[in-house]
Amino acid sequence: MPYTMHTLFSVSLLTLLLAAGCSPSDKQADKADANLAEVTPTKSDSTTAGPVRVSLTQAQYDVAAIQLGQPVLRTLNTTLKANGTIDVPASNLVSVTETFGGYILKIDLEQCMKVRKGQPLVVLENPEYIQLQQDYLDAKAKLEYADLDYARQQELSRDNVNALKQFQQVRSNRQSLQAQLAGMAQRLAILHINPDKLSPSQLTRQVTIPSPVSGFVTNVPVNNGRFLNPSDILVEITNVDHLHVRLSIFEKDISRIHAGQIIHFGMGGDPSYVHRGEIFLIGKSIAADRTISVLAHPDGYANDFIPGGYVSAQVDVQTQPLQTLPEVAVVSYGGKSLVYVLEKKQGNPATYQFRQVDVKTGVRVNGFVAVTLPSDINPATTPVVVNGAYSLLAKLNNSEEE
Repeated sequence: MPYTMHTLFSVSLLTLLLAAGCSPSDKQADKADANLAEVTPTKSDSTTAGPVRVSLTQAQYDVAAIQLGQPVLRTLNTTLKANGTIDVPASNLVSVTETFGGYILKIDLEQCMKVRKGQPLVVLENPEYIQLQQDYLDAKAKLEYADLDYARQQELSRDNVNALKQFQQVRSNRQSLQAQLAGMAQRLAILHINPDKLSPSQLTRQVTIPSPVSGFVTNVPVNNGRFLNPSDILVEITNVDHLHVRLSIFEKDISRIHAGQIIHFGMGGDPSYVHRGEIFLIGKSIAADRTISVLAHPDGYANDFIPGGYVSAQVDVQTQPLQTLPEVAVVSYGGKSLVYVLEKKQGNPATYQFRQVDVKTGVRVNGFVAVTLPSDINPATTPVVVNGAYSLLAKLNNSEEE
């Protein structure tokens, strides 16, 4: 019996010690669980932040000089910068050749020399020129005899059947000579020889080649004494009466370009854009650098217009009507463009509550900026802060620091 009581006492004492040792640890664990339960909701709330709002009293509103308004539809005139060159249409690039060829007796041309239409360019010599003139005069003499024979046979054929057959033969021969003479006259015209003034005493072995257009000499690949073949180029002339400005417009900007737009441009690196022109043609192909050629007519000719010369230009671009706000109404912060809209006004004295709204901005012209508001904001009825937006942003930043 004493042994049993001692055993029971020992067991009871051990149980109390174990309970005392374990109890603090359990309370700390319960406290840690409670603290964890308090932190988790706070973290969740921070990731689901709502709209940013700022409130002003009437006094603060007055000091900040807040002004309200609505976005206004405006057509903004802006400019698009582009580069290009002075271009010459193919119809104004002339390569002078001579169909019958010949030896060059005289040529007095230099590159960059200005020539006028009809001005002598070169004197050629070839014995074949004499043969062409001789053949023409010979055919002309035969045709004159054929005309007389034709008139005589026509009279005889009226009463005599045999004479009618002879008349038909004479008429055929006469028509053949007329065709030959007309062909020879065209050959002489190519040589710039007037067949109507040609006579046996005026045969010449030399011809003078005139300039077919007015312009500037760009290339002279021949020289005195050289034989000019029919396929050889005698001289190249550029007519500058009808030059183009060829601009290179990037693919992303081509939708803003259309015929009739005005350009202002300068030659080389001249930033003054002293020349003016009008777009008349937009290309339909894209180059390797993703640009599209756009052609414009310059207003008149200037001495600094050099074919192939570099051009820097500005295109006057007019946008479609866009929703716009004054530039001071849009503030930039954190990489975003922000405006403030009035949500409510209440109390006396009044309290104003504004909401911060992200917007997309576009072109900026003369103090106005194109804006795209979120779909939940009606630009016609929602007051927008058009002056004092920076004061609202400053108040929000100060509140965050506090």
